[in-house]
Amino acid sequence: MATVQPAAREWFVRPAPGVVRVHLDHLQDPLGHFDLPALERELRRDVAVASEGQSAVTLVKYPDLRVVLIALREGGRLVEARTEARISLQTLRGHLELHLPEGAIDIPAGHLATLEGGTEFTIQALTESALLLTLSWPGGKARPRGR
Repeated sequence: MATVQPAAREWFVRPAPGVVRVHLDHLQDPLGHFDLPALERELRRDVAVASEGQSAVTLVKYPDLRVVLIALREGGRLVEARTEARISLQTLRGHLELHLPEGAIDIPAGHLATLEGGTEFTIQALTESALLLTLSWPGGKARPRGR
């Protein structure tokens, strides 16, 4: 079982100033356990949040399932034109706006939104925010990008 604690397991490695590289050994563990607030605090310290508006770490990676923790600065955007995966977006902190072809939906902290595969969307942080993005593929397997 993987129990992830940033300080104890040195979750993030900074090989060069401002660059975060994550240990990926836990991705194949049959059971994972994550301290989301601690990981989110570490992501917020990443310079990518300041320069690019976002920083993310993949927590779970199976052929049919991904779980990604994402930190966004205020005004930061997560652009995803379309994915075949079914997704859930859970706002852990802050306030997000989910943009769909039909309009925008507010997703404040503590709220969860789900989308069927093939739906076009963009996420924008109305305030400094953190979210848990879960992707699940019909048929049990993610398709390689570009196919």
